[in-house]
Amino acid sequence: MATDIVAPNPSCRIMTFYPTMDEFKNFNRYVAYIESQGAHRAGLAKVVPPKEWKPCRNYEDIDDLVIPAPIQQVVTGQSGLFTQYNIQKKPITVREFRKIANSDKFCTPRYGDFEDLERKYWKNLTFNAPIYGADVNGTLYDEVSDWNIGHLNSILDVVEKESGITIEGVNTPYLYFGMWKTTFAWHTEDMDLYSINYLHFGEPKSWYSVPPEHGKRLERLAKGFFPGSAQNCEAFLRHKMTLISPSILKKYGIPFDRVTQEAGEFMITFPYGYHAGFNHGFNCAESTNFATLRWIEYGKLAVLCSCRKDMVKISMDVFVRKFQPERYRLWKMGKDTSVIDHTRATPEADEFFEDEIAEPTEIELAENKAERMNTVVTKSASKHRIGTKRHRVCLELPKEASDRAVGLEEESDRLSCERGESKEELELKKKELSHPAAAGTNHKPSLFAKSLDSSSFDSETSESQGSSHDSTAEDSDSMGLREIIIFSARISLMLKWSLLRILLQFCCLVLQMAEQYMKEMKAKKKSRRQPLNKPPRHHPIPVVKDCVSDEEMPDLLAMEDDLMESEPWAKPLAHLWQNRPQNFLAEREYNSTMAQHAPYCSICALFQSYQVRTFSTKPVGAGEPRIEKKTKPLVPEMCFTSGGDNSDLSLATSYIEEDGTSALVTCAKCCVCVHASCYGVAPEKVADDWMCVRCSENALTEDCCLCSLRGGALQKTTDSRWVHVMCAVAVQEVRFVNAADRSPVDVSPIPPQRWKLKCFYCKKRMKKTEGCCVQCSHGRCPTSFHVTCAQAAGVVMQPDDWPFVVFITCFRHKTPSQAERSKSTIVIGQKVISKHKNGRFYQCEVVGLSKETFYEVNFDDGSFSDNLYPEDIVVCSEYQPGLLLVQSFLVFPDNFQGRNCLQLGPPVGGAVVQVRWTDGLVYGAQFVASHDIQLYQVRKEFFKHSKTLPCMKGALQILVVHIVDTL
Repeated sequence: MATDIVAPNPSCRIMTFYPTMDEFKNFNRYVAYIESQGAHRAGLAKVVPPKEWKPCRNYEDIDDLVIPAPIQQVVTGQSGLFTQYNIQKKPITVREFRKIANSDKFCTPRYGDFEDLERKYWKNLTFNAPIYGADVNGTLYDEVSDWNIGHLNSILDVVEKESGITIEGVNTPYLYFGMWKTTFAWHTEDMDLYSINYLHFGEPKSWYSVPPEHGKRLERLAKGFFPGSAQNCEAFLRHKMTLISPSILKKYGIPFDRVTQEAGEFMITFPYGYHAGFNHGFNCAESTNFATLRWIEYGKLAVLCSCRKDMVKISMDVFVRKFQPERYRLWKMGKDTSVIDHTRATPEADEFFEDEIAEPTEIELAENKAERMNTVVTKSASKHRIGTKRHRVCLELPKEASDRAVGLEEESDRLSCERGESKEELELKKKELSHPAAAGTNHKPSLFAKSLDSSSFDSETSESQGSSHDSTAEDSDSMGLREIIIFSARISLMLKWSLLRILLQFCCLVLQMAEQYMKEMKAKKKSRRQPLNKPPRHHPIPVVKDCVSDEEMPDLLAMEDDLMESEPWAKPLAHLWQNRPQNFLAEREYNSTMAQHAPYCSICALFQSYQVRTFSTKPVGAGEPRIEKKTKPLVPEMCFTSGGDNSDLSLATSYIEEDGTSALVTCAKCCVCVHASCYGVAPEKVADDWMCVRCSENALTEDCCLCSLRGGALQKTTDSRWVHVMCAVAVQEVRFVNAADRSPVDVSPIPPQRWKLKCFYCKKRMKKTEGCCVQCSHGRCPTSFHVTCAQAAGVVMQPDDWPFVVFITCFRHKTPSQAERSKSTIVIGQKVISKHKNGRFYQCEVVGLSKETFYEVNFDDGSFSDNLYPEDIVVCSEYQPGLLLVQSFLVFPDNFQGRNCLQLGPPVGGAVVQVRWTDGLVYGAQFVASHDIQLYQVRKEFFKHSKTLPCMKGALQILVVHIVDTL
């Protein structure tokens, strides 16, 4: 077929067309022609109409036209990444709008060329919020037949004629009155439709476009920088609130092009073509959507906004049944799987590929298609509106749009005062003195660096432990003399190292006992001063078992640690606190256990609250099989490319595959599991014997400098220290120097005030807390904690939108879930806050309770209703292929008897029903579910003391009360 030929324009550049008057007469045919030239591959095209074509003789009579809902565009953000909030203003006329747009405050600044003006736009985007006269229903066209935006006669208009469906701004024209700096953010059209925009008069309009072939890349980039929005709604770009500058697109390798639209020119956007832009000054444009046969596949696969039910949604049923009848049954069954090729032109362009250019005809393309399929078209006498295409309006700015002060300086002084030890803590310490092996220490084996190299010994020890256990299991008689000598040497080395470790613990224990002894004796008599590194005279020296290895120590410490830890989340971490002796086996067990539970990656665990795991008693090997080989990382790329005082964004090559997944790799030594993208592991380095940076450098005794826990994935810092990647991500000032490799990590930008904060969780468990804390993100909450402590304790941490990285919710601000809130029972006589139908809230008293069943349906035209009464369902039946659907009405056989929902209850989900609407007409729909809604009869408080009941009658209303809070 001709459409198997790949369209030209492989560079995906925006093309400009200059049709003659004859070519200009047939809109649908010319759109097919420009697609045959490859214009659709750019996602945007410009069409300059013939000079003799005029849509309107003059525009002098529009000054009194009312703009019903102008919006003020407040923009927040920095470094090329912004969020736009639309604040609705009171209605104004075009005359008033023009006066505002041309005033000194809002007029276009002086500029040399369009590039100079573009620089000024991105530089001043967040200042002096402009007003946009968007979404004005109407047209400025005269009675013009050619390229009339109100009558394009595309297949979208044919459906309107059949079903009577009108969607404002989609198949009806909208007017847009702009001024300098008014913006339309990155988005595709509703249902990924085509769109056409004609600039009637005024200053130019700049456009940016990303080719549909690269639309997924733009979505991934936006989700990385705005992960909070992406979690709330998969299609958050449809909110038209996200602005990404060309410099960011260029840095991240997203192909794009730009073009300027002058007055009297058309712009056409194509399915799944992301576009954005801004106005140079006061102007007026008119726009609407249309469709071709190529769009049907896009409409079937369009990802829609899930957070708002009033977003535009068009049922594809009528399009598939009319233009793809052979695939209709499979599509209804969910088996019509198709892959979109963005390079293919629409089927209407076949004639241009075959070089059979026919003369333009007056017969509409869509109607010809209907005739070829022998489809009977019956026009509806009535039309109804199912929704509007509008800019999302924000009634008030969220707190994130204002300054988010961390408040580190104000809280550091208050948190720096440490509480004195209580009697209970002293008793615990006395108990610890009777168990010398359980005594913790803050001193590391590096104290003996002059005599022995601790890191080398640790490496040798771990190797000898693994090999010695294996070799002793074999027949010792088969070992040669050389192997026996080597084995004996290793055993000797192990014993020496164990004795050194025991000696170190003994010294630290003596220090603690000496300090405690001096405190107790000071009140009785003046004791002789002792050096800090020597025990007091006549102090009892406990007997310690000589041959204690590293692997035997956890068994000796387990009983005491379990007694000390009272909170469930902290018990599995007993051997991982940095004030405890080094225990590499405990780290391996912890890493292995975390690797067996979602999200598997120790770095992604930041955004999944820790749950108490059952630690295995048997040694866990690094090579244990895992079912999941690839998963989607939870940490957005933005978390690695931002941070510190550098507001610029660095280009990172993330090792994430096209489907958004990344390989899981496990260290062969410490068993830590990470995503290749989260830890910066190149694909060629992924292997069974892969080791993390810490293990490859034999730095097994090194700990994170930002927290108090061991285990997890670490990277080296610029000052030769070590840090958890999880901690580096969550602390906003920390920066990854090489974002692709996730190392080295620069911790120098962290302000001194942050280092002074005390961890809420480990300050009770450690005599001296170190590291760097983060704080709760709610308001000016002073609660601070180490990142790893917070993650282990179940503190909720979520990806935040740029320029912030992590949004933290401490236990004080953790709100109950909707399910928990719904469990609270409202009783008669209770004081509540209720929302009246006028939109205001009133203090009320509950005087009556009742329950009502409502049905939820999806109408065939794409609209929905969730408050239908059972008696509103007049006909109900399971879907049968023999039933004919005409004009959104089901045609049933004469002997068909429907289901009485009022008597028999709700139908099954997916059943085809007919609904009698408030206008008296019956519409086809699909049943979704039934809901039992609790209704409350309330009395407004200002009627409470009324003496007569008739005065209270107006306040007694049965309505679904929005319970805000109980009083």
